[in-house]
Amino acid sequence: MKRFISLLLVLALCLSLCACGAQDKDEPKVAGEGQVLDGAGRVLDIPDDPQSATIASVYAVSVPFIKALGLTDRVLAVNTKSKFWTEADENLAKAGTVGRGVVDLEKLAGYSPTVLIHRSNDPETVEAVEKLGIDVLCITVENMDDFKTTLLMLGEYFGVSERAQRVVDWLDGKFDFIAERVAQIPESERVTALLMGGEPGRVAGNDMLQSWMIEQAGGICVADRGKDHNWIDVGVETVFEWDPELIFCTSSTGLEYSAEELMDDNSWSAVKAVKNGKVVTVPSKLDSWDMPGLSCVLGTMFMLHEMYPDYFSSEELQEQIDDYYEFMFGTTFDADYLGYTLE
Repeated sequence: MKRFISLLLVLALCLSLCACGAQDKDEPKVAGEGQVLDGAGRVLDIPDDPQSATIASVYAVSVPFIKALGLTDRVLAVNTKSKFWTEADENLAKAGTVGRGVVDLEKLAGYSPTVLIHRSNDPETVEAVEKLGIDVLCITVENMDDFKTTLLMLGEYFGVSERAQRVVDWLDGKFDFIAERVAQIPESERVTALLMGGEPGRVAGNDMLQSWMIEQAGGICVADRGKDHNWIDVGVETVFEWDPELIFCTSSTGLEYSAEELMDDNSWSAVKAVKNGKVVTVPSKLDSWDMPGLSCVLGTMFMLHEMYPDYFSSEELQEQIDDYYEFMFGTTFDADYLGYTLE
């Protein structure tokens, strides 16, 4: 009998420990003092001397965040989206490379940075890089909340929290400005729109940043399918059915068509956007304003101007463009250089 009771106690203890383990596994991790929580939910220790931490990345999306925080002088190797970044920042121009999208582990080991900034959905690379004794900070940047969380997390890790908070406050102020301007537009004047990707019929789903930008700019996004923040192939027939009054074309990837070609194509002639002459590419050729990053504030303002020019003029938009680049780069750039025109 005693042996039976003992077995029951042991069994109960095991079940209790298993339950606690499962509960602990489900509980979100929390960063303690001297730690940060990255975009993949991993807790990392802040370097003993965060001001001297060095950076590598193969994830081009990370570059605007590095630049916004004034960290380019710490970059040893990086992948940039376009030549704009290396022409605009001598530190990025001098940086080497450890791959584009995929990490060259041998090169990375040679540079031996403090940390690799990487995307959150690549655990295999995280494991391989950590075996080299290099930290990996994963970032998720699908929406504005992600942007601000990423800025503050990077700011804390690299010892530039004050700058990170300043950038977050600047972004909040710009979107407050947009919201105030949109509030002046009557509901009866609101425009239906969508953003199309690299191929006709490939669109930003309603869960993507680009569709959120349309809505922030006062538009009514007609794209109603989306999951996992991915481009979706709905086909041109579905775009015809949605019949948007304005079609934005992405500048974040190469296009198999042009806005002009769509407006000259008879098969698109019944679409309201084509009838209105409102098929436009979001600027710009060098610094895409609809790619996940801080320049999406410019993309949103551009959309606001294109949909409601009577409420937000081209002159006002140009002032905001100059203010953005002055804040980010300490200088402004010619429209011809960046590759955009305003009407």
